[in-house]
Amino acid sequence: MRAFQRGFFCADLSLRYPYRECTITIPMLLIYTLLLPMLFISVVEIMRICKCFRLRKYITNLARSLATFSYGFIATYLTTELGKNVVGRLRPHFYTACQPRLADGSSCESAYQQLVGGGVYVEHYYCSNRNLSARQLRELHVSFPSAHSSLAFYAMLLLCFYLHAVWHGRGTTRVLRHILQFLLLLVGCYIALSRVRDYWHHWSDVLAGALLGLVYAVLTAVYVGRMLRANFAEACTTQKHKKHQAQQQQYKVTNHQQRPHAHHQPLASSHQLLTPHDARSRMLLVAASGSVTNLQQQQLLAIAHEEHEKHEKQQLHEQVKEHLMERGSIGGGGGGGDCEWKLQAVVLPT
Repeated sequence: MRAFQRGFFCADLSLRYPYRECTITIPMLLIYTLLLPMLFISVVEIMRICKCFRLRKYITNLARSLATFSYGFIATYLTTELGKNVVGRLRPHFYTACQPRLADGSSCESAYQQLVGGGVYVEHYYCSNRNLSARQLRELHVSFPSAHSSLAFYAMLLLCFYLHAVWHGRGTTRVLRHILQFLLLLVGCYIALSRVRDYWHHWSDVLAGALLGLVYAVLTAVYVGRMLRANFAEACTTQKHKKHQAQQQQYKVTNHQQRPHAHHQPLASSHQLLTPHDARSRMLLVAASGSVTNLQQQQLLAIAHEEHEKHEKQQLHEQVKEHLMERGSIGGGGGGGDCEWKLQAVVLPT
């Protein structure tokens, strides 16, 4: 796409800045805004699943994150290039680099231009500097918006959103995350402000590029990558963990459904023969299940106490019977009836 050839005023001092080499060149910009962020994301993805590392899961998470970053990067670049070619704003060093000549061969320093005060808008001109290539001539007309600014702010802001989504913690961990996010924003600001210092962009070009990068970073993080959702950070969930979590959830649902019916279950009747240990075990088991009320606990305690008394009386009955049988065997066979009567006399009151 050919850039729009915008004219100029000879009295416009904003186009007469000296020419300087770029502090951040195009290869350096690609390294800062494309290569290093991708390497950063690759390392962070390894750290996310280091406790349950699976190569397939790592590749899936990495592909998703890099695809999200690349989508926003391409969209930002295309929008920036569209604005450059449509607007066609001249760079601050345009007059120094181009050395424009009017259609009649005169320059802005001619007597005619000095007479009218430079208030004439020049549309037809050509660059008298023969050392400029076609690409360099085009670069003089693509000042708005700043590509360095838009790409730098997009890359750094998206990395900030990415860190916010995957790096959780409290205390020192949270402080370190905020410090790293602040450093990323400083890198983006430095790249953008260097364009104003080098006289390659007007301050409004840099501001427009920063806003463009901000908008695309927010849209990509929220709607494309969905980085602000809670499930974005669930990177360690393998198939085994998913199955285990599903079983736990099913157990909780089943237990919750059974709890209301637990109050309608009949309690153990007092005529069932239970040892004190069995009664107490049943009481503890039902109480630990969480499905017993205070009244039921009191009833269980009463049943346990009753069973304990029955058990003690049975033991006492056995002891008395053995004692009487021993006395009957010592006294002879004739006393057997008397011993039996005494046994009944002792047992009946119970």
